[in-house]
Amino acid sequence: MKHSPLFTKRRFLKFSLLGVAGAATLVAGAGAYITQTNRYRQRYGQLLVVDGHLADIAHTLAEACVPNRPGFPDIEQAEVVKRLDEELFFVSDNISSDLKAAFYLLEMFPLAYGHLSRFSRLTVAERKQVLTAASDTQDDTLRAVIANLSAMMRWYYYGHPSTWKVIGYDGPFMNLPEKHSEQRIHYAKLVNSASTQSNEKAS
Repeated sequence: MKHSPLFTKRRFLKFSLLGVAGAATLVAGAGAYITQTNRYRQRYGQLLVVDGHLADIAHTLAEACVPNRPGFPDIEQAEVVKRLDEELFFVSDNISSDLKAAFYLLEMFPLAYGHLSRFSRLTVAERKQVLTAASDTQDDTLRAVIANLSAMMRWYYYGHPSTWKVIGYDGPFMNLPEKHSEQRIHYAKLVNSASTQSNEKAS
């Protein structure tokens, strides 16, 4: 009998998320773990996709994936979360949904490994330990999901000009100034428009 094609990557992520969340409930009251804290969200201004608590998860993952040494910019200076938001705005709804599910799976992952807190509430050192544990898990798909999220954060970080000098990269050939694509220009206009409307409502 053929296996049903309905068991896609998206379904795996959602079932895994439910499973880890269930483990959290056994450890302590679920309400304490799913509270949307938004500790870092206010730092980023207007976002179109990576909003609310999702911005916290992305921020804290990026902190655990890149160097924290003199000369290296922090996550905000390298605009990692904003770059992620921009990329997700232009992908299909299915891809966006998959990535969001993957981030929330990471958020609950520490609870299945003995931590009494979600990923975004751990210290940077604890988050690094969780990522190491994820790299050693026997579940190939789960390991790949979390490894790819980490790689994506590093890609956005080192793709920002603020990191180039410290890693010895000279920049684009002939030092030509960056020219944004029509897609990035369109995104910037949408963000500015949404920010203006938000400010008008607040005033």
